[in-house]
Amino acid sequence: MPVLQGSCLCQGVRYTLASPPRFINLCHCSLCRKLSGSAFGSFLHADGRGLRWLAGEALVRRYESSPGNWRAFCTACGSLLPVLEDGGRHAIIPAGTLDDDPGLQPLVHIHCASKAPWYDLPADGLPRFDAFPPPTFWPAGPDDDPAA
Repeated sequence: MPVLQGSCLCQGVRYTLASPPRFINLCHCSLCRKLSGSAFGSFLHADGRGLRWLAGEALVRRYESSPGNWRAFCTACGSLLPVLEDGGRHAIIPAGTLDDDPGLQPLVHIHCASKAPWYDLPADGLPRFDAFPPPTFWPAGPDDDPAA
């Protein structure tokens, strides 16, 4: 697995991801829309133990957008940045900050019931959920395998 690189708009914050990407979701909730300034947020998920800050970690601030949900951003340019959850075991990376091709396409549209009224979901064949999908929907990660 090649290492993926990412950065913020001003290049003050740079990171690498050595963990294989698991999936990308497209979230249409109002928080992700406001956060991204777009019709949806796109987020790559991976094992967080492979995330390393290369530069600018002091520029990263976190904001609790809803109870237990954290967002990270660059204090210089405002770009969204990766966040670590589950004690660092799960990385959620704004896909637009990737400098490299992760080699996978989005898996799902989520929170479609609260999508922007001015946006029509594309006929892309991806599953759609009005809210958050059931836990059984998501691909298993390394910590989900009892043999790992």
